[in-house]
Amino acid sequence: MSRPQFHLIKMFLEYLIRTMALMTAGVIIANIIMETNILAGLDRPVRCLCRISNLPEGCITSVFSCMLSPTAGKSILSEFYRRGEVDETETILTILMSTFPVVLGESLFRIQAPVAIVLLGPVIGGIYVMLNLFSSFLQSFFALVYSKLRRPPTTIPHPSLNENYTERFQLSRDMIIKGFKKSRPTLRRVLPIIVATMILMEILMRLGFLNYTEIAFDPILRLLGLPGECIAPLVMQFIHFSAGYAAVAALLDAGTITEKQAIITLLVGSMAVITMIYIRYSLSMYLSLFGKFGTKIAIISYLSSMTAKVITIFLVVILL
Repeated sequence: MSRPQFHLIKMFLEYLIRTMALMTAGVIIANIIMETNILAGLDRPVRCLCRISNLPEGCITSVFSCMLSPTAGKSILSEFYRRGEVDETETILTILMSTFPVVLGESLFRIQAPVAIVLLGPVIGGIYVMLNLFSSFLQSFFALVYSKLRRPPTTIPHPSLNENYTERFQLSRDMIIKGFKKSRPTLRRVLPIIVATMILMEILMRLGFLNYTEIAFDPILRLLGLPGECIAPLVMQFIHFSAGYAAVAALLDAGTITEKQAIITLLVGSMAVITMIYIRYSLSMYLSLFGKFGTKIAIISYLSSMTAKVITIFLVVILL
């Protein structure tokens, strides 16, 4: 085995182990949360958003939980779905509504925003961060409006959030142990599916699937009037978003692209990042949590993300 091949395998194994660790932690956190009274403090905002969205309290609980941990929030939602407390439409709308909390809490301010501002500067980096927030807000907002207009008012109470549930947050050793025990069946079902799916996707990528995905963005660059040099940041974004940011910063420093072209390139590149996340992680996560229904969730969620990005890019082209 050559040194480059060994390095690639090492990188994939590290990514796989990290993903498994995050998934395991998310499921355990979700079950510990369900054993404690931590959600009691959210009773008022949860009920308020329930009335606004016409979604059951289990769905809104999942949305709020996604701000703490996206994996935990979606694991909670999957438990409600398996119990029959939420149906398929409610599940999909909840996933879409949770987009903004996820981007706000986990993906943006903790990871992408600091890197973007450091590499791209406060102006370009800040604008890009705000546009990412705007794009995710569009998905959550339209899901909320659709749910409000198309669904009847909900009257389904969540058992842990009823009027008699007034105790303060409690966390004991017994609750933690119960949370771990309840996590075992889910992890035994979820982890093998995630490993198999991620290995399959990695093999497809090594066989050249990535090349076809990169080619798909070439017409977009031409349509937006971006120079051919912008393809490099897109390719690098497929590998890691920070590499794409660095490439855009280099093109800016060299005067190859304008600030507007840099922002558009970053937004198109974010579509590449989203594509890779769904291929390598989200699809396997939804399949493991929701079974076959997870495929439908992944497709709708992905198309929603792409649509929101297209709208955002259109507004940038028109207004900037």
